[in-house]
Amino acid sequence: MDYNKQTFDHVIRQSIKKFKTGDVAEETFKLISEDGREVKYTPEYFDELEKELLSNKEKEDKKESKKSKNKKKEMSDGGTAMAIAGANSISAAGEGYAKAYKDAAENTDKSKFVTPEPPRRR
Repeated sequence: MDYNKQTFDHVIRQSIKKFKTGDVAEETFKLISEDGREVKYTPEYFDELEKELLSNKEKEDKKESKKSKNKKKEMSDGGTAMAIAGANSISAAGEGYAKAYKDAAENTDKSKFVTPEPPRRR
């Protein structure tokens, strides 16, 4: 394996790193201008774009902070809803048990549990 040869990915990474630092080959500009085209995405373009995006974000952050200051802090309904759902499920289970005992008491043949003699005491 020849380590002196650079892969395409490696060259692209180097090119991007140079571009980010503002180092753009003058030959690139010459070749593009000879074809009659214009270089739109220059390091200066991206610097201006970054400033614009950051200023917009700062404005939005200020608006959000003003809204949050004016807005009363309220507890989330998530915990309350879960507590209510839990209570309802426990209540439903209790009702189910009560109904089962009631049905069992009504449908049980009590004659099987009655003896003619009084219970013995020991």
